[in-house]
Amino acid sequence: MALSAVLAKEMIVYIGTDVVAFTTDFDFEVNKETVDITTLSSAGWKAFLVDLKEWKVSSSGLFTRGTEGANETGSEELLASLIGSDATLTVSVKTGVTGDQYITGSAYLISFKESGSVGDKITYSIELQGTGAFTLPTS
Repeated sequence: MALSAVLAKEMIVYIGTDVVAFTTDFDFEVNKETVDITTLSSAGWKAFLVDLKEWKVSSSGLFTRGTEGANETGSEELLASLIGSDATLTVSVKTGVTGDQYITGSAYLISFKESGSVGDKITYSIELQGTGAFTLPTS
């Protein structure tokens, strides 16, 4: 199959099998920590080794009220989850296209922020800290 661009509107953020309702944007981030192993014989250049890796998913959306639909997680439910449990959640970021690879793994919901101002909508943002490695299965 030829390469083609993926549009942001094709992406969906899931917690478990539930769609995170009214999501407007997301970020997936992977970082590697390095350890400085520079010595006097490094000829004036710093030298590093890769040590630990981490990943995060953050997302923003429109704050919701009312009852979530089937297979849908609303902002109030996310807030309740943050306050009420320290359990890991399965988070996935994927398209609805069969055959596409997607990102999935266990994560902790570590932050929830709600914002609003006069004359505007209320929004929320969440951050999920991955624990262990993520995988790239195919849908």
